[in-house]
Amino acid sequence: MKLSDAIKQLAVGAVHAESPVELLPAEVVSVSPVEIKLKENSKLIIPADLLIIPKRMQDGGDDVLTAGEYVMIAALSGGQSFFIMDKI
Repeated sequence: MKLSDAIKQLAVGAVHAESPVELLPAEVVSVSPVEIKLKENSKLIIPADLLIIPKRMQDGGDDVLTAGEYVMIAALSGGQSFFIMDKI
């Protein structure tokens, strides 16, 4: 590996490590299956297979999600997984 490639790799790693999670508000669009819409991008609907939902917010839990509610999500590095943290 060239020195320049090693430096690039380290720089990219540092950028990703600096902000591995981004907190974003979102709206629950549907509950069966659960889909959410980011507040900052109303056209992007995040499907259930990319969501990590706490048990308390799933069917049978104490704090079940309903359509139209707003939640705070943590967008994990790479934007391929979204963790629903809480209702807002």
